[in-house]
Amino acid sequence: MTPIQAAALWIGLNALFLMFVSARVGAARMKTKTNLGDGGNDIMIKAIRTQGNYIEYAPAALLGLFLLAQLGLGVVWIHLLGAVFLFARISHLLGLGMDVWPQGRFVGTLLTMLTLLSTALLLLWKALS
Repeated sequence: MTPIQAAALWIGLNALFLMFVSARVGAARMKTKTNLGDGGNDIMIKAIRTQGNYIEYAPAALLGLFLLAQLGLGVVWIHLLGAVFLFARISHLLGLGMDVWPQGRFVGTLLTMLTLLSTALLLLWKALS
């Protein structure tokens, strides 16, 4: 597997995850009969924030992953960054959006930030070397 193929794998899996968190918003709208906004409903607020939080961080993480693959970062690193980012976002969903794992929100946020920091530092290293 090439670095680009590895990046494509993780970007594809993240696209499926985006579809899942987006579908959860639609399902919550139907369940709560909320057409617009969150209606002050906790179910809607959690679904919207889980999706919104993902949307806030995914572009930087996934574009960074793609650029690192283009710049020749090793396949193992691409897989590591991709896997940790997706695990982080699933953890966040389980903690905030689904109340399944109370520590998931913290773990997800921490791992997202560490993934973004690692991606940023690797991009700077590749750009300046």
